[in-house]
Amino acid sequence: MLYVPVYVCPPMTFLFCRRPVAGIGSSCIFGMELFFLAALSNAIRVLFVVVLALPIAVTAQVQTLVIGEGGVDWVESIEQTVGLDTSLAATGLQPVELDPSVNINVGPLTKSGQYTNIFGGVWRISTNAPPALLTDGSPYIYGAPGRREAIDGDVSLPTYTGAITNYSIDFGLLLPINRVVFFPPASGGGAQRALIKDLYPRQYVVSGSLNELEYLFTPKSTDFDDVLKRKLAQSERVADVRFPIQFLRFVRVRFPVPGFIAEIEVYGVGFAPQARYVSQLFDMGAPVNFGRLHYVFEKYRTAGFGTEPEIAPDAPVHLVVETRSGRDETPMVHHIITELGTERAVDLTTFNRAPAPTGGSCSSCTAGRAPGQRGSVQDDIANWSFWSVPHLSTGEEIHAPDGRQFIQVQTFFTSKEVFAYGRLKSLSIEYSPLLADTILGEIARADEPQPAAGVVEVPIGVPVTLTYDVRADFTSVSQVGFNAIRLVTPEAVDFQRFEMGDPLAVVEPDSMMVTDQSLEVYFPSNPVERSSNVPLRLTFGTRVFNFITLFEGEVFQIAGENLPQSIDGGDATPLVSTNDLRVITPLDRLEVLSELNLGTALVTPNGDGIHDRLELAYTLHGVSAADVEVGVYDLAGRLVHRLAAEARDEGRYTESWDGLVKGQHTPPGTYLVRVAVDTDLGTFVKTRIIGIVY
Repeated sequence: MLYVPVYVCPPMTFLFCRRPVAGIGSSCIFGMELFFLAALSNAIRVLFVVVLALPIAVTAQVQTLVIGEGGVDWVESIEQTVGLDTSLAATGLQPVELDPSVNINVGPLTKSGQYTNIFGGVWRISTNAPPALLTDGSPYIYGAPGRREAIDGDVSLPTYTGAITNYSIDFGLLLPINRVVFFPPASGGGAQRALIKDLYPRQYVVSGSLNELEYLFTPKSTDFDDVLKRKLAQSERVADVRFPIQFLRFVRVRFPVPGFIAEIEVYGVGFAPQARYVSQLFDMGAPVNFGRLHYVFEKYRTAGFGTEPEIAPDAPVHLVVETRSGRDETPMVHHIITELGTERAVDLTTFNRAPAPTGGSCSSCTAGRAPGQRGSVQDDIANWSFWSVPHLSTGEEIHAPDGRQFIQVQTFFTSKEVFAYGRLKSLSIEYSPLLADTILGEIARADEPQPAAGVVEVPIGVPVTLTYDVRADFTSVSQVGFNAIRLVTPEAVDFQRFEMGDPLAVVEPDSMMVTDQSLEVYFPSNPVERSSNVPLRLTFGTRVFNFITLFEGEVFQIAGENLPQSIDGGDATPLVSTNDLRVITPLDRLEVLSELNLGTALVTPNGDGIHDRLELAYTLHGVSAADVEVGVYDLAGRLVHRLAAEARDEGRYTESWDGLVKGQHTPPGTYLVRVAVDTDLGTFVKTRIIGIVY
């Protein structure tokens, strides 16, 4: 069990103003704040004890958990890394750099005698490709006999007693590769008393790929699309295949004319362009609210192997951080097989003690597993959130749900250059005590509070009135309550009323603020506290632009010392039956492009101030980064003027045109205004007719 100190910020050390509060002042708090891999099945519990024996009470400040520089040691925090150099963790986490003289395929043997690559990944070996790509960074080789011997580092013996035809390698991660070497043993006899060193393959094809489907499904008798080198008349014992550096994950070596080899060596130079860090679980000691996530991330570039790195802010290097939170000490549910052939959930200790599946057959087995053996390992969706949407910049609000005791972090490093990389020096997580034990929210249509099947259905892009009910539960005197609420909205809403109490009654808010993406209501004269705990309801009009819209919300204290607390979907009131914060638009009603409206169908750009400009508005629904083109065309279909051509997300858009093309008035006549939206489902088009007169 690892005990790690939590670093408690002294009062007033850091001051961050969250948002200005209309009519009241600023709402402030004190404190700091790709890729391709699945969630891990095992987690290590890390307990935290506060260095300063401060009780978590009404006066508690925002606290900060620091990982890396100035906090928890990187190495001690690691659950798993892929493609990272942990030997340099004292200065931060960074991708591994390949030594061009070191064979990637051969690392030290494990204690049980298993072969590894230079990253410590244990080789998986088979005749055929795996059913699915491995996601834990383990290397994999399949193909002709002698697969294990092709990567064992022993150059004195052939991989197999017979001639071989092909091997396919998965490094387990993307790497900058520029060299593949293979050769027979230097001594020993072979078939027909010939020296084995003379029985090397006389033809070879070396191909590479980034495409997992190629690796998994391309027949072994053919090559990957990217042929790195083909030679049909090899005259030397050692084939030293060199090619320009390129990012590869998969390599296939194929011998159209079979021969003998002792080893396949692979070399590269530069930094792994994709790498991943997964932290252990951090136990906050009690359910908490999470604040902001801060990190220090530096970009570097080198001139080549062995050269000194230089700070390079312009390097095409990126960091993505994801978080998840949970109520218990494992994000997975582990099962063992029962006597009836079903699965039973058990704790991690019991699961690890159970024998691994043997594949034996019996009538009471599940998927070839016998009673008492390990069963499936599944995500614990009841107690753990999924990995959050990415945090793309430092200082963002943590996307994992509040009110959880445990949190886990994973980071993805990416680079588009061979000699450019990023270094993560530290991560900081803000947290503070709960404002209430639970805060549940429930949304509904005002005209349909108890819809069929409990699902809120709304027409897309059409104004609708919604109610948003909130109820808090308190279990401790340390939970100080709240006096403000903030909702995330798809557009500026039409606020209608605020209600509190049981039964609900209209209450005039002390102040409020409506923005394009939020609604904030402040009620310090009527706070929700343990001693005055009443439900509340917001009623507002809005429109939605996607087929699923989540109305996220949080409550907070104006100028309070604790962090806001997110609102969880649930049964907030018996008056509503949705138990959710989502509204949907049935797919059969989804219209990608709607409401193409013109300010006028007759444009008269003569400077008199009346209809001088073309004004048009349209709405996009359910799209993200869709290619949108807006143009004016003549009746022959020729483009006269392009008003817009860019990627756009869902929402409301307007365009304006003064009737000029390259500074010249457009000739009078009839024209078409065309809006086209290119999506994965096809291209959606709307047109309108306009006239231009002078």
